[in-house]
Amino acid sequence: MWAIAMDERIRLSVGEPDFPTPAHICEAARRAMDEGYTRYTPQPGFEDLRDAVAHKFQTENGIDARREQIVVSCGGKHSLYNVMRCAVGAGDEVILLQPYWFAAVEQVRLAGAAPVLVDCPATNDFQPDVDAIGLAISDATRAIVINSPCNPTGAVFCRQTLWAIARIAIEHDLLVITDEVYESMVFDDAEHVSIASLDAEVASRTVTINSVSKTHAMTGWRIGYAAMPARLAEKVTHLQSVSTSGPCAVAQRAALAAITGDQSHVETMVRSYAERREMMLRHLRRVTPVRFAEPQGTFYVFVDITGLYGRVIGGQMINSADDLARVAREMSALEILPATTFGAPHHVRLSFAVAHADIERGFERLGRLLA
Repeated sequence: MWAIAMDERIRLSVGEPDFPTPAHICEAARRAMDEGYTRYTPQPGFEDLRDAVAHKFQTENGIDARREQIVVSCGGKHSLYNVMRCAVGAGDEVILLQPYWFAAVEQVRLAGAAPVLVDCPATNDFQPDVDAIGLAISDATRAIVINSPCNPTGAVFCRQTLWAIARIAIEHDLLVITDEVYESMVFDDAEHVSIASLDAEVASRTVTINSVSKTHAMTGWRIGYAAMPARLAEKVTHLQSVSTSGPCAVAQRAALAAITGDQSHVETMVRSYAERREMMLRHLRRVTPVRFAEPQGTFYVFVDITGLYGRVIGGQMINSADDLARVAREMSALEILPATTFGAPHHVRLSFAVAHADIERGFERLGRLLA
């Protein structure tokens, strides 16, 4: 085996944009500090930011949201946590689609409820099996969690599928919790549709979670937001008031600039992701033992590695995604993310939110490892 220094590590495991936060957003933060935005903030967020979020939902997502339905939080993960703690509890069940974002399952458990997992099969490009969702519902079911564009699979749910899920929720009087933080990152002919935009009845039972992290390259600023029924928003605001209090003042002013200001950076980033996506897919097509579905959204490719099982690589037998990730890290200084925590132990998640050169060098190393 060849020697590669650990400081030459290539990380195809990253889960955040590699772009800097745009200059006009950073300038808004500096201006906020100069203007004295250094004190406690309103528990659900500044009113002008909540108004801007509501307007964004109305104009970009087709969701008829109002200020009293908006709660700003310390990130999309925080929004999901708040909603879960306020909407479900002991004895309840929550349906999640598998593969899932790991935090969602853990937050259901933290709320005292039981996650019920419904498989989105790779043979169907990880699209939901709506009939299986219906069969998973019991008298204890309180909510359905969906994530489109989906981390980790890259699947984007079409309008027809969302309508089918919505009808199930209406029939069984369920809350729909939808994580849409990757909404700007869709490719080819895929279209992002917010389930709450379908009609007023669907919107009345839907929580739409988003953030500035992915769309505006602001992962470290920790600002998320959600639109939800007003009564639930009151409960979430109370929970936030006794836990974190209102989100960071300076970060909120930056988020306001992100949502209301120049949006050209979004198109620039998505165009770059599309180029890098094609580069990664081109390389993956040459790795014959693996299978994958071309992602319709996000900046991930979800790869089935069962074709490598039984092979000895670097003196180690490969029988799981964890095995391959460990060998790649130890032998090639290449970080790939095993999807065990996503409920998919036979897959790895590869990120193309890295430099073009890192994709090239990463697959060069992977090719040498598998040779």
